[in-house]
Amino acid sequence: MEVSKILQEHEPVLLKDFISLSAPIKGCWIDGTFGAGGYSRALLQNGACQVLAIDKDSTTKTFFKILQNEYGDKVKFYNQSFADMGKNNEINSRNDICGVVLDLGVSSMHLDNPHRGFSFKKSGPLDMRMGNQPGPTASEIINLCSEATLADLIFFYGQERKAKKIANRIVTERKKRKISTTMELAQIIRAIVPKNFNKDPATRTFQAIRIAVNNELKDLSRALTCAEKIIIKGGIIAVVTFHSIEDKIVKDFGKIMSGNTSSNNRYSPPTSKTCASLIPLNKRPIVATANEIERNKRARSAKLRVYKKVSDCPSGLLTSMQFPEVELGI
Repeated sequence: MEVSKILQEHEPVLLKDFISLSAPIKGCWIDGTFGAGGYSRALLQNGACQVLAIDKDSTTKTFFKILQNEYGDKVKFYNQSFADMGKNNEINSRNDICGVVLDLGVSSMHLDNPHRGFSFKKSGPLDMRMGNQPGPTASEIINLCSEATLADLIFFYGQERKAKKIANRIVTERKKRKISTTMELAQIIRAIVPKNFNKDPATRTFQAIRIAVNNELKDLSRALTCAEKIIIKGGIIAVVTFHSIEDKIVKDFGKIMSGNTSSNNRYSPPTSKTCASLIPLNKRPIVATANEIERNKRARSAKLRVYKKVSDCPSGLLTSMQFPEVELGI
């Protein structure tokens, strides 16, 4: 798809709600998921003096150059994972970061390009890497992981109840031939999972494989920990999630940092934090209106949580807050 067409059709999810909850927007912000630049542009239009844009996908530089032509030095780009922003010397040397925004999940640019391997509606190679990182690719996971591992990651990452049957069918089919394309995988899944009017049967399994390929849950945990440390007092952390596991990680993070953790669970480290460093600006996650969902179907599962930093209490206890990974064994 042409760059101009992508920009014309691109509508960042829950953008107006984010701007409203984060107001007044000022200072330097980090857009950890730059994509086509929708959030970065809105930040600059609404008061940010500079935006540090991060994206692990190098192809997004095309959209960055368009924004840079308009705003010059007010926007900078870093081709890296948002999980590694704590290792970025330019970011770490600053003491004026007023906010971090993360728009998670897979973008329409990824889905619309069959060569990236994200879509079960178009045939393409089983890749699913969001950036230029070395493997594993989706193909390697599908064709090399054990049946038990496939079942675990499809169940835990995709919350697919028929995970064991899907894993068994994948292993049976790959003994006959290597599973090479997205359509081949989708057809295997559709033979197991009943049709659903609202969702393709392959949705949850493709989500699970994508999460495993890109370490999305672990990266989110690392990014949240780093964001809390680098923003100034009064700064904002805003996260848009697209499935319940992501939202739970953000919600648990917020509970820990606001001092409201009632008990430990498998997704959170032991905590003895007594003072709040963050407070939620919305007690319940913001979801899209019917009008927004009609314009942008991607918004139907989106949830926005926004937090404000109220103190500089040490947060060393969060260094181990990471979602447990399914070991791939390849």
